[in-house]
Amino acid sequence: MNCEWVQQNVTLYLYNELADDARHEVEQHIARCKACAAELADQQEFQARLSLLPVEEPSASFLAASRMRLQEALETAEQNKAWYHRLTFDPTAWLRQVRFSPALAAVIFMVGFGGGIGAMYKAMPGRAATSGAVDHTPGPPSISSIISIEKQPGTNDVTVQYDKRMPESVEGSVSDPKVQKLLLYAAKSNENSGVRLNSVEALASKADDPEVRETLTYAMRYDSNPGVRLTALDGLASHVKEDIRVRNAVLDSLLNDSNPGVRKGALDALGPVSADSSVRMALQQLAKDDPSDYIRSASKRMLESMPNIY
Repeated sequence: MNCEWVQQNVTLYLYNELADDARHEVEQHIARCKACAAELADQQEFQARLSLLPVEEPSASFLAASRMRLQEALETAEQNKAWYHRLTFDPTAWLRQVRFSPALAAVIFMVGFGGGIGAMYKAMPGRAATSGAVDHTPGPPSISSIISIEKQPGTNDVTVQYDKRMPESVEGSVSDPKVQKLLLYAAKSNENSGVRLNSVEALASKADDPEVRETLTYAMRYDSNPGVRLTALDGLASHVKEDIRVRNAVLDSLLNDSNPGVRKGALDALGPVSADSSVRMALQQLAKDDPSDYIRSASKRMLESMPNIY
């Protein structure tokens, strides 16, 4: 163990975040190294001074926003890590394995030879692939806009009219993958707020689907039209309990949305989870100084209905 490693990890040592064997190594190193012992002493002095400062409680909006950013960062990091590991390749180990496995080398040769023949076969003019189904489902890259969405009264059927070179339409249930693909696209990408509203309204019945729920959450947080945001909120309300991302997004809408109707809907949606620490902190903040009389009084009522926590 060298000085550089010890000085990089001395803070973890102070806060008991090192494994037992690593802590022992650090202690042994510090006992014989004056420079690292001085670094530890400086850190201990800094920690002691820091502990004398008053600790401020973070606001509910800061906690909710931090939770959302952390969750999104963790999901992105997991995806990036998986992508990196798929591409990681150790040529030395691979060549060593081939060297001592003649059978493997022979198989690789035959597979490569066969693949080359297959590629030549497919490249020959007049040849076409005969296996595998071709997906003719219209997708976002092939369409320029969603023209209209009409929901059939009393059913889950919708008619989606979209524009490629000429207007086309597809009709079917919201559960139909072709229809759902267009609805998801329209909810995020269409410039017509009426189309976005109809799309979100149709998708609300399928909020059990994670992809649909993600689109509704996006619409609730970022759509410029308050009617779209409120409709998305209505579709998400039943998932506030079990989906922490939905709960945090609804809490963010309660604290930061500019529309009173959306904020009222968010407050009502959070009622079943009012015991959540972040929700309770938000209610305390809103009951004290929210500019809306309704939000202040409703927050107070929710707090009064909760059991006291000691």
